[in-house]
Amino acid sequence: MNYNDLLNSHLKYGTKSSDIISRNGYDRILENVVIAPWWSHDIFEGEDFKVEQINEKIFNFYGDKTSFSYIELKGVGAPTIMDNVLPLGITKCKNLIFIGSCGSLNKNIKIGDIIVPKCSICGDGASRYLNKNLEDEFLKKEYPSKEITDSMIKVLNEERIKYHYVLNFSVDTIFAQFYHIDKILESGSKTIEMETACLFKCGNLLDINITSLLCVSDNTILNKSLYSGRDKNDSENKRKSKYKIIPKIIIKLFENLI
Repeated sequence: MNYNDLLNSHLKYGTKSSDIISRNGYDRILENVVIAPWWSHDIFEGEDFKVEQINEKIFNFYGDKTSFSYIELKGVGAPTIMDNVLPLGITKCKNLIFIGSCGSLNKNIKIGDIIVPKCSICGDGASRYLNKNLEDEFLKKEYPSKEITDSMIKVLNEERIKYHYVLNFSVDTIFAQFYHIDKILESGSKTIEMETACLFKCGNLLDINITSLLCVSDNTILNKSLYSGRDKNDSENKRKSKYKIIPKIIIKLFENLI
């Protein structure tokens, strides 16, 4: 399957590319895009940008050195990613950074740490819809775009930000994942989240540079899950990365891509 196969399937049933992008405000998307499952665009509050709200999900940031669109998905998981990333292939978007939270599966990766996935193992069911005959995608590895990922790592190094460049596992469920943690650990995965395997697979279909920058929100191995065990220091460490470090890295990266 390629991207034109997807577009032609829409056309077969009466939907043109212009219909797809006008439906959700994607006709206003800029070349650089940040997409987040749940984080608000206010993580950039205090930065020197003019902000234009396009609709309830899309905000365009205009600055002297760089500009970008910010998409608040207001939802999580691979299906949400697929339906919001695939239409970007018919917009002005050239560079896409996915940001959000992930869980740690390693005692040395702490809450608040910065994560760059080197690749993500598919643990979702949605990705098979990007295969011609719905072939199973489970446990296959998907990779981000090399050039933009390398550029982001360069910025992290220049800014002397500690980060982990790791193998990640993408799941479909928070509640039921715990039963399978031992199996997931056998894959070599150091972190876990819900979107990036599907995101990277979408990237292979689109002529867009796609990468991901994550912040650790919980650590299953240290009994600090999303359900229990985290303390005030953990919350503060995550907040610092979310509001201070990640916005800074994104801005620097987009400035360097000009």
